[in-house]
Amino acid sequence: MSEKKDIADVNSNKKVFKILLFLSIIMTSIGIFFASYYSSINKVYDSYETTLANNINGINEVNKNIAQFNSNQTIDVKYAKAQLPTIIVELSKYKSSLALSEPTAKYKKDHENLKSGLDSNILLYRQALAILMAPHGPDVKVAWENLKVYRNDCMNFYSLIDINNIKIDLPQTSLTFIDNVLADSYNSTMEQKEADIKSQKVQEFIGKIDSLSKSFTDVKINYYSYVLKLRKNDISYDEVLQLVDANFIKLNNIKTNFKSLSIPPDTIPTYEAFKPLPDMYGNYLTDFKLALTNEKIQSLSAVVDPITADALYTSSNVSFGEVESYYNAFIKIFIELKNK
Repeated sequence: MSEKKDIADVNSNKKVFKILLFLSIIMTSIGIFFASYYSSINKVYDSYETTLANNINGINEVNKNIAQFNSNQTIDVKYAKAQLPTIIVELSKYKSSLALSEPTAKYKKDHENLKSGLDSNILLYRQALAILMAPHGPDVKVAWENLKVYRNDCMNFYSLIDINNIKIDLPQTSLTFIDNVLADSYNSTMEQKEADIKSQKVQEFIGKIDSLSKSFTDVKINYYSYVLKLRKNDISYDEVLQLVDANFIKLNNIKTNFKSLSIPPDTIPTYEAFKPLPDMYGNYLTDFKLALTNEKIQSLSAVVDPITADALYTSSNVSFGEVESYYNAFIKIFIELKNK
């Protein structure tokens, strides 16, 4: 009986051993499986984190290179226009690298924020280049606002990236560059605006002086030809005197309009060239009227000797010659102004 009991105990022990061995094998297999699984997952995480870190470090390095365009509180516009395309190409390479990589679940948000931030990063440099190429273009104010939006978006997306020991941001060198681009474009726009206003004022002056010149040409008459007509009885002394008086009125209108002119700096030579003409011609009219009146008085008491009477017009003829000379000089200067 005792022998049978011993045999039963042995068999029981063997069964327990087999069960424990089987459970041990299963637990070991499960342990190996999970160890391998988590090891594999960690390797994937570590691999993608390395890829992400390499891209971030590269982007940071490219952004730091923007410092080469800054010069104190100004910008080397010529150099920036030449080199910005290279900066944009370098950042675009990192954009392509991110597009080809598959983020793990752990880094998916960081991956998307990096892509969005990089897109804005590239756009802000493209917009900066466009502004530098046309600093006072018709849509420059829209371009300024776009540049600010791209800057803010870039900074925002970069700030959302949360990876241990890895940092990305838009460095101060880039922010300074953007400020310099905006300042340079603003100053250029203001200079262009001033130039446009100046040009507009010059054109207004040209239009007004052109009108005055035509009016002056209409009144600038050498009345000695009328003297020859009246000696042939084709016209009377009084009729000629009336014409002269009418011309005085027209000449005074020209003087009044001339005094009201606004004079831009570039038009001063033209202004100064025209300025003496009305008074000079006024002096001529006065001299001629005096000579004609004297001849009229002489004709009332005797037959006028043409040779003797002609001496009366010596002064007025000289005056008219001077008017013609000054007027021709004015026309030359005025043409030069219009051709600028």
